[in-house]
Amino acid sequence: MASNPDFVNYICEQLEDLGAVRSRKMFGEYMVYLNDKPVIIICDDRPMVKMLPCLEELLRDRPAAPPYEGAKDHYLLDPDDRDTLREAARRAEEVTPLPKKRSRKKKDAAPAEGLVPWDAAWPAHRKPEPEDIDRWVDSPLFAAMQAWLAETYQISPSVEFSKCSMDRGWNLKYKKGSKSLCVLYVRPGWFTALVTLGGKQAAGLEAQLSTFSDSFRRLYEKTPPFNGGKWLVVDVKEPEQLKDVQRLILMKAKPVKQQDA
Repeated sequence: MASNPDFVNYICEQLEDLGAVRSRKMFGEYMVYLNDKPVIIICDDRPMVKMLPCLEELLRDRPAAPPYEGAKDHYLLDPDDRDTLREAARRAEEVTPLPKKRSRKKKDAAPAEGLVPWDAAWPAHRKPEPEDIDRWVDSPLFAAMQAWLAETYQISPSVEFSKCSMDRGWNLKYKKGSKSLCVLYVRPGWFTALVTLGGKQAAGLEAQLSTFSDSFRRLYEKTPPFNGGKWLVVDVKEPEQLKDVQRLILMKAKPVKQQDA
């Protein structure tokens, strides 16, 4: 099963500030580049790195497996261990040569179609205000999601720019203390929510799965497990999808108790 673009985007975000980070789709999966050098391959939502000598000490306790049939074993990285992920990418970048460039035939430029991309309308140097984001999404479900998070957890989002080519642009990150609740990705007319569940949370979800929407149950079955948990990426276009996301977040953290006036 191909990796989810939003998961690829998350891995790219973990590497920000190390250098130029981008990703490229290859044979249905993805390669992550640091300073134009291929450092991490992502297959079935599993970030992996070559078993290089410079990584032996750092990753000696990590499991190894081939990213695809016929390939050599790679170290399997933990996407939630940001420090180790970054250090592995940094060391791999130091010893990896730049790929040789292939000559390409010139082609006529295709005419632009549709809306201006989000990251072009609001580039990294131009941070949007909340009302700018609201106008772009233009969905009552988006407003309802933000209001619910503010009321339930008494938090405001952190508006951050992702440099990853898979989902480049400003997004909203919600945290309760050090715990990440969700990430909301901006779309024209709707939004996408990324919610990560640990092993125990995923097991609890499976016990209640029959009470979720049909579309979510199909999504859950198609999403491969990672370290016993699930990285769930839900496109929110209908009220039932909004309700699904809210229930997922409640599995991650209890609501904040309201103070009596």
